[in-house]
Amino acid sequence: MKKLSIVLSLVLLASLMLPSVAFAAGPNDGRIVMGGSFNLATGQSLDGDLVVFGGDVTLQTGSTVNGNILVMGGNVAVAGEVNGDVSLLGGNIRLDNSAYVHGNVTSVGGNITRTPGARVDGQVTTGQGISLPFTFGVSPSIIAPEIPNFAASRFAPILGFIWFAFRTLILAALAVLLTLFWPNPAIRTANAVVSQPAASGGLGLLTYVVGVPALLLIMITIILSPLSLLGLLILVAASVFGWIAVGLELGRRMAEAFKWDLHTAAAAGIGVFLMTFVVGGIGLIPCVGWVVPFLVACIGLGAVILTRFGSREYLPAGGEAPAAPSRSGAGKSKS
Repeated sequence: MKKLSIVLSLVLLASLMLPSVAFAAGPNDGRIVMGGSFNLATGQSLDGDLVVFGGDVTLQTGSTVNGNILVMGGNVAVAGEVNGDVSLLGGNIRLDNSAYVHGNVTSVGGNITRTPGARVDGQVTTGQGISLPFTFGVSPSIIAPEIPNFAASRFAPILGFIWFAFRTLILAALAVLLTLFWPNPAIRTANAVVSQPAASGGLGLLTYVVGVPALLLIMITIILSPLSLLGLLILVAASVFGWIAVGLELGRRMAEAFKWDLHTAAAAGIGVFLMTFVVGGIGLIPCVGWVVPFLVACIGLGAVILTRFGSREYLPAGGEAPAAPSRSGAGKSKS
């Protein structure tokens, strides 16, 4: 039990190190930001609802959100236009002179600061419950923690690259620790990735598209429901563990190709580092860059579900567990 607690702690910490990945579903997507802040610059617009957990929201002058805003555990600064409601749980709202909110402004557990020029068509209330403003008619996008905004500095490209490389290295180090503590489940999950990529990807996609909105719906309607919070923690842990499992499979294949004699933990560290670095770089490509990170995340999550967090080998239709891959040293682990 103590080992499992350590592993889950490492997995949750690793979730903060995942590369910035956006999952988009259509032209009018909402957006969910987990563990990071959201900034909408002047002239930019967001079509759909915005949900932020544990981060701040900043809408600069001339920006527009065509939907509702819900923030839990952060602050909101509005200088732009919101074509919907602004709801906040556990933080403060500031409405600047240029702010224009067409709906209601509600804060629970925080304060609302409204400058004389701020316009609000609906009601401004504090300390009351938040009604559900989201229909989730489409699957929202998901964003992991973003690189800090260094736009004001001429060293932004260098600092951004350093931060990206650092979190990639930390995630690889956590992959090494995870496979040291929990080698066999990681290997079983990696086996499912390579033996059942289609099934894993489809199950992971279904979980993201259906499971995430369902958990958020429970959380919003039943404020801070323990069930929804536990579900989100399990989903984050499964996503990180799946990402590491895909990286482990990549590391094992590299060890086989180059005839390296690697411990399982070393293969996981190398594979996760290279995969995160490459996939994270692809994710920076506008419009289409999210596809590859999304596919990797879906396959990894699906493999975790198929193997029940690596507690068993996934049995295909034939009923026999896939044979362990023959790799030069890469499959070695301490029992």
